[in-house]
Amino acid sequence: MNLNQRPRLAVLLNDMNSSGGIQRVAVNLVRDLGERYDTRLLSVEPLRKPVFHDPDLHLASLGFVRRGSTRLRYLAQLSVIALRLRRYVIEHRIDIVLAIWYDFACIAALALPRSVVRIGCEHIAFEEAPRFWRSMRRLSYPWLDAVVGLTEADLPNLSRLSDRALVIPNAIRMPSRVADDRREKILLSVGHLISRKGLDRLLWALQKPLHDHPDWQLAIVGGGEKGHTDWGYLDYLATLLKLLKLEGRVVLYPATQRIEEWYQRASIYVMGSRQEGLPMVLIEAKSFGLPIVSFDCPTGPREIVRHEVDGFLIQDDDYAFGEAANALMTDAQLWHRMSTAALEDAQARFSVEAVSHRWFDLIDSLYAKRQGSPIVGAMRGS
Repeated sequence: MNLNQRPRLAVLLNDMNSSGGIQRVAVNLVRDLGERYDTRLLSVEPLRKPVFHDPDLHLASLGFVRRGSTRLRYLAQLSVIALRLRRYVIEHRIDIVLAIWYDFACIAALALPRSVVRIGCEHIAFEEAPRFWRSMRRLSYPWLDAVVGLTEADLPNLSRLSDRALVIPNAIRMPSRVADDRREKILLSVGHLISRKGLDRLLWALQKPLHDHPDWQLAIVGGGEKGHTDWGYLDYLATLLKLLKLEGRVVLYPATQRIEEWYQRASIYVMGSRQEGLPMVLIEAKSFGLPIVSFDCPTGPREIVRHEVDGFLIQDDDYAFGEAANALMTDAQLWHRMSTAALEDAQARFSVEAVSHRWFDLIDSLYAKRQGSPIVGAMRGS
């Protein structure tokens, strides 16, 4: 191995043309791991209008457009992706592949040369995967060098599939500036307009505090993009707004690449999700000092929000959710205490400094095992 050449690492995901948590996670990984490796972000879909991009980010694409169809055609498409991925990795002499999402993790496990370090990265709750992919996991994950999950709740399931399973949370770059106490009276929720995000639960839970405090607004940011909006669900939300007399009190805004502006403006973050992995929006909200009120879905929020310290975790109880939000809306001392605690915890557990060394330790050990020699950066203690 040339000791002056950094290992080449590719982060693989489906599509960089959408603005969502998975895209932000991938971009952050490429930037953060670039400290030690020659990194690039590899999108399966063509790069039409990539989001979260900057000139220093190395973007590449397999140039394959996925189209939903019959199961047979779907499997054929996966075979094409596998072949293109293998060809790209060989032609560009990629040493390490981090495959985000269970389908690409399975493809990387089975399609890539054994000389390549293959790491599967789970992004959603383990049980959310369809039955077909649960079976594929069992077949393919043992061939991965490691599987990285987001939550301790899912670690036992992953450990049954891989000898090297571990948890590494998403990291965030702490904002250079956080708004002071003079924020707008906004309850903020960010996410796709789909049933899994539980926006209807928020409307039921927040109807009373919104009616009691007419100077407050619930801002829902996200949706409008193909594949990230369920139009039938959106119709249901519109009907619910009328039924609960919340028109004008709840406003839906399109997805934005400048979501930090909303975190700066808002006072409280609210989450109604029915299922989550490790929601990036909660970590980001904490990094901007936002206290959180979230339903305690099976995985995710409870590993970010510390109940009654920097937010509230609510069981399936709309009234309790509304009461928690109301407390933060009316008690300035409570808001300030939780805001300060949120900032401190985000820095301690989810900052780049807190998370990146865990990736370095994992990747360095796997790569050294493959090559029989350590990485230069690791030798120098960087």
